[in-house]
Amino acid sequence: MSQVLRLLFKHETIALAPNAFNSDSSAATVILKMICQSLVRIGHDGEIAPELALRWEVSSCRKRYTFDLDDRVSFHSGRPFTAADVARVFGQIFDGKSDSVLAADYEGLEEVKVLGEHKVAFEFSTPNDAFLNNLAWRTHIVDDTVEQPCGTGAFRLAEWVRGSHIKLERHIDGRGRGDANVDAVEIRYAPDVNQRVALIESGAADIVESVPGSAAQRLEDAGLLQTMAAPSQARVLLCFNCQEAPFNDARVRHAVACAVDRTALIRDVMGGQARPGEGVLPHDDPWAHPVEPVSYDPDKARALLREAGYENGLTIKVVHPTTAPLPAISARVAQDLEAVGIRLEASSYDDPPWWPYMYMRGNWQMAIQGTASRPHFDTLLQREFCTEGVFNAGRYSNAEVDALAYQARHSTDDNERRGLYARIQEIIRAELPVMALFSANVLVGWAPHVSGFKAHPHGVVDIQNVRMAVPIGAMA
Repeated sequence: MSQVLRLLFKHETIALAPNAFNSDSSAATVILKMICQSLVRIGHDGEIAPELALRWEVSSCRKRYTFDLDDRVSFHSGRPFTAADVARVFGQIFDGKSDSVLAADYEGLEEVKVLGEHKVAFEFSTPNDAFLNNLAWRTHIVDDTVEQPCGTGAFRLAEWVRGSHIKLERHIDGRGRGDANVDAVEIRYAPDVNQRVALIESGAADIVESVPGSAAQRLEDAGLLQTMAAPSQARVLLCFNCQEAPFNDARVRHAVACAVDRTALIRDVMGGQARPGEGVLPHDDPWAHPVEPVSYDPDKARALLREAGYENGLTIKVVHPTTAPLPAISARVAQDLEAVGIRLEASSYDDPPWWPYMYMRGNWQMAIQGTASRPHFDTLLQREFCTEGVFNAGRYSNAEVDALAYQARHSTDDNERRGLYARIQEIIRAELPVMALFSANVLVGWAPHVSGFKAHPHGVVDIQNVRMAVPIGAMA
């Protein structure tokens, strides 16, 4: 009997083109990682682990990374995977013909050398300490075929009916199938919390990518799901347009920060499944530096607004996606800001096209945005806080941050890098181009008949070893 695993996700992706702009999102990545693999992966413990590479060596100068590849691997097309495929994929990332944003993650890469059929080396002109983390994150090794994505993962894409579902089928090569007994996967979507809960209650999902925190305990008590939370660097932010009034004035950004009661927000909207965000990194991130907390202080918010010339209050244009819990967060933020004289004109958008088009190109003064965890602080800085960052939607620019981030990226001294990162976090805390409302836990759930699944801190849905109980009537 064929075992079909039913996955319930928050929202559909706009594309599944590997290593491309439209697929550089958490919605696409969670699916692409089932289909495609990289040389290494980020394990459940946050450490770099083998995937297509069995082992690797890093030179002391951090300019050369050498990988021994698994010779048992084949693509979904049936063609054997080799080192030449790795070189080809990176050639396409850098050839200027694709819309990939990954080249910035590999700044300084001079050459990908094929040293043998299953041995490859990456050579950089300058040290790149974040290389392995970025490689494990969103770089997918795929076959050179017309139909994409064509990877080496445990499942291959069988069907995508837009607006409805995605179907995957099991791929077995020389590595076998591991401990899993899943033959196929069906992915459906439920952006709304009530819709998601109703589908769980009806028994329509075997694994839930994002369990609503407010309903988790009730669903578990009813025996419908077993839930598990993993601390994550995923954040929900208030993003300010730093180039235009009123948020080109840091005092207004600080006023908004002081006006929002984040403790109440986490309790009432997130069901306690989040941690307050004091800086751009959660306190448990390995590169986190303690910064002065932002205290809930409506009186200070009003004083800052008066000082900035907005003693009569102001109205700001706010945008956010319709995906839960962002609408509820927007309503709670609006309530807090109204109390200090800031009125919100809110517009919401389905996701997609919220990411990347409305967020990156929309006409807004403040955006409420959920961001996926980044594999390394360098990745976060280069994409979101450096002046030319590809996802710096608020157009924040600080020459000192740019210079410090560049210096940290190419340092081989961890103590020096830690000091540089500390200074960057202090600058961002003082200027507040974004306000971290909280860092959200990854909260997943699975039905009682499912085993071998657990929460991943980066939101990865790892089903390679998932087993489903075989119905009694189907047993031999």
